[in-house]
Amino acid sequence: MKNIGCIIMTIWFIVSSFTSSVQLNAEEVAKLNIFTEEYPPLSFLENGMITGLSTEIVREIMHRNGRDDEIHLVKWDKGYKAVLEEPNTVLFSTAMTSERKDKLQWVGPIAALSTNLYAVKKSGLKIANLDEAKKVYKIATVKDYYSEQVLIQEGFTNLDSSVDEATALGKLFNWETELLVSTNTTMPIMLQKIGAQTDDLESVFTLSTDLIYIAFSLQTSPDIVAGWQTTLNEMKQDGTFTKIYSKWLPSETLPGIIQMITEEYPPITFMKDGKPSGFVTDMVREIALRLEIPDNINLTSWKNAYNMALVHPNVVLFSAERTQERENLFKWVGPVGKNSSILYAKKGSGLKIKNLKEAKKVAAIATTTDWFTEQYLKSEGFTNLISSPAPTNNVKQLMNGEVQLSIFTDVTIPEIVSQAGYSMNDLEPVFTVTQTYFYIALSKDTSDEVVHVWQSTLGDLKEDGTFEKIYRGYLPNVNLQDLLKH
Repeated sequence: MKNIGCIIMTIWFIVSSFTSSVQLNAEEVAKLNIFTEEYPPLSFLENGMITGLSTEIVREIMHRNGRDDEIHLVKWDKGYKAVLEEPNTVLFSTAMTSERKDKLQWVGPIAALSTNLYAVKKSGLKIANLDEAKKVYKIATVKDYYSEQVLIQEGFTNLDSSVDEATALGKLFNWETELLVSTNTTMPIMLQKIGAQTDDLESVFTLSTDLIYIAFSLQTSPDIVAGWQTTLNEMKQDGTFTKIYSKWLPSETLPGIIQMITEEYPPITFMKDGKPSGFVTDMVREIALRLEIPDNINLTSWKNAYNMALVHPNVVLFSAERTQERENLFKWVGPVGKNSSILYAKKGSGLKIKNLKEAKKVAAIATTTDWFTEQYLKSEGFTNLISSPAPTNNVKQLMNGEVQLSIFTDVTIPEIVSQAGYSMNDLEPVFTVTQTYFYIALSKDTSDEVVHVWQSTLGDLKEDGTFEKIYRGYLPNVNLQDLLKH
């Protein structure tokens, strides 16, 4: 029997009817106008030659397809206008966004641009969520930079603003701050300027992520685009992509064919000893292992993870409640768990709730931004919600009297309450809102064949006992009969 990894490779590679070994016809050998901008280390001019991470990847793709098209370094506006309007035009490195997605054809991803929180490696500092980052002494930022604005918008008050990157980095190395916010592309250049090594620092949390692609004009032959994507996938399988990526961004997790992302949501998913863990994380990791997919699981904020899965193909988001609102936004593998969403009050409040109509009448209910519980209450017409990016804030708001109710799931609330500095004895459940299953969500543009293989492999885990073993390692007393039947 063929190795399952070979089956997956076949599924990915047959998406295009053309491969790099197919003889190109007259249309396909037409010259391409290839543009990029000055954006080190992705693309830049060095000793009169265009080089960089993305440039090397594009040149290798062209080499394997027998092309010798010239790459032109231009201003971004010029390149973007050309790829929107002219046939046989290519622009890299281009971030796929919801606004751009349908205006272009895409090959990738070839890079991941992330805004990260960095710590000195020997500090041993670990950050699992935004709430933990808010508790550190100081975070070095650069005045008016986008990264600083992101933290301000998230309600950070422990920022130490500097005039430039070098000053901010100096504060981190001098232990004046515990963290530094920067991007994974800027960081290697900053370290080089001060004579430091890339492994002197480590990324401890990802705030936001853009996946970077090679963009083609809509008027370019789809066969060319499919051929480039096939070649890129081959490079990712044979190690060439890893070699190029490691040369330019050695400390970063490279974007594979499949991107796996999760959030801090213990015991389902969470960071442990600097590595994503949790019972659904372990299930996803086991599926990836059986399918011979590299373990590139990345833990980030739910907002960032959710938006990535909405925009990009081949993104695995876990775990996610399969609600009516989300049903057609993703493809689904599971179920991998079940829980109840419950409205909790402060112990001794005397508050009684018999139905949602009564819950709508309380002054305020704390919710977590973009979680399914918040989405559900909004869909039911609730207008008394106070949204926060971190679930621990919901506990604190409840205990401080800022809200009368907070909504959580029964599976995750014990850890959230503990992280907030309280115990379950401080709260009491007053009304069960929903009882639902949660799933592994795959982005809508992922092929049905890939979704089928993931679902089939999950079924194998349930049949051979692996699913139950993983689950009971975290929740030993849970009833799994209905989950094992699905």
